[in-house]
Amino acid sequence: ITMGEAEKKQDLNDEKIHGRTSKKNQGLSALEPPPPGQWQLLYWPAFNSEGKLCAGAGRGEYLRVLFEEAGVPYEEVNAHLSDYFWTKLELQPEHFPVLAPPAIRKDNFALSQTPVCAKYLATQFGLYPEDPLDAAKAEQTVYTVHEYIAEGVAAYHPVKASMSYVDQKEEAKPYIEAFKRERLPRYFGNLERILKSNNGGSGFFIGDTASYVDFQVMVALQCTANQWPDIWAAKSDIPLLKAFLERMEARPKMKAYLASSRRKPFAGDSLM
Repeated sequence: ITMGEAEKKQDLNDEKIHGRTSKKNQGLSALEPPPPGQWQLLYWPAFNSEGKLCAGAGRGEYLRVLFEEAGVPYEEVNAHLSDYFWTKLELQPEHFPVLAPPAIRKDNFALSQTPVCAKYLATQFGLYPEDPLDAAKAEQTVYTVHEYIAEGVAAYHPVKASMSYVDQKEEAKPYIEAFKRERLPRYFGNLERILKSNNGGSGFFIGDTASYVDFQVMVALQCTANQWPDIWAAKSDIPLLKAFLERMEARPKMKAYLASSRRKPFAGDSLM
């Protein structure tokens, strides 16, 4: 694809985004401050491979599951996110500027970057390991999870990251195939070994109780199984990860959440 073609596709992509703004501006608005003491998760709905508004799991799911497991009430904020994160930055907390969704906020505090938000919520909700060595291992695993997702997302956007996957499907095909063939097995093999290193892989990633790392891995496995069900079903070299996912989804609060209307569907492209 030439630079000129890429620019034309980018222009079309920008027009589509602009046209969808009214559809996305539904529900709670990011331009309104949160109620006192109320946690909010700022994330927008996602689009499927046909460009239709239909889902909203995305990277926000890695944070939703922490609120759900901890039993901490939170609100979803989906409207006017482009304004809040791009054009009306003065509305962000003075001492806590944030870059992009997903983000969390409460009172005069805001935070973005998914793994950082996950760690912070874990420290607040009792889901962060107390032992320094366990904490280091947990963070290593969490960053591996989000590196895997970021690399997968990049495979779907080889022309330009800000362009919709819908507008670069053909260009993305070889990158997606290479990711599935070379990178997915590498990441999952590593996660299988990390899980096995703790009590033979029969429980959690760290120690004897669930921590935030378990929920980050859980969501990564869920979105992978959703993205490539054939690959997930055929993989016989990760029995511990498959059993782990079943255990995590059977946890009472997770089971209830997954069956609720609060659980958003994955978009079905870009590992989102």
